[in-house]
Amino acid sequence: MTVWKEAMGGLVTSLAFLTRVPLPSFLFSDGVSTDRAVWAFPVVGALIGLALWVLLSLISGFGFHPLVVAVAVVAAGLLITGALHEDGLADVADGLGGGDLARRLEIMKDSRLGAFGVLALVLMVVLKVGVVYTLADPLKPGLALALLVGAAAWSRALITAIWATLPPAIPGGLASVRPHVQQAAIALAIALGLLLVLLLLLPGTGFLLGGAVLAAMVVGLFALFARWQFGGVTGDVCGAAQVLAELAFFAAALAHVS
Repeated sequence: MTVWKEAMGGLVTSLAFLTRVPLPSFLFSDGVSTDRAVWAFPVVGALIGLALWVLLSLISGFGFHPLVVAVAVVAAGLLITGALHEDGLADVADGLGGGDLARRLEIMKDSRLGAFGVLALVLMVVLKVGVVYTLADPLKPGLALALLVGAAAWSRALITAIWATLPPAIPGGLASVRPHVQQAAIALAIALGLLLVLLLLLPGTGFLLGGAVLAAMVVGLFALFARWQFGGVTGDVCGAAQVLAELAFFAAALAHVS
């Protein structure tokens, strides 16, 4: 397989994995597996962030109230991804209510949503709406672009780090196919995520680096927590890590703006 076909195949695989965007079947002819495609996670994240920025700019341009804009953008993000990461956050939150490791993992696999999961989702949505509300300023399109794209790209790059460093918590599932021999793909994902953040460093947006650092620290601490509470990594742990990283990125960046 040529480098070009490998790259395009990896991008398509990552796009299909991380979003619910319908893609024609012929795009999957190269058959690139997920463990080889993880390098493209931050690229897909950047595309998601860019789509949300375009939507934010369009709705804001029509003069809608910032709260309406914020709710619409957050809802669009959930639709694009199928709430993939948020589902993981809810399952992890529910799992914390289990008494022992086996019970926690059993709860996480249960499709039913518990009280902790509901609370986690409500808090997450409120925080994201608050962030986008702050960004819904037609006079600051560069700030919104930098934050939405940077947070989406870097948080998905960090998924690959936690996926690669923790052992699988349960046999089978997403975590068990974590790349063992594709460390180059992990390194490339982190490098691309950081590069995308650096490319967004417009004048006055140096705070993005603070967001990237805090997000990485949060994911590192969450990895230790997941190892302790769940015995390793699962797909839900990866999803929760992405949400926490994105919120940490927003928090640090907006603190500098304020």
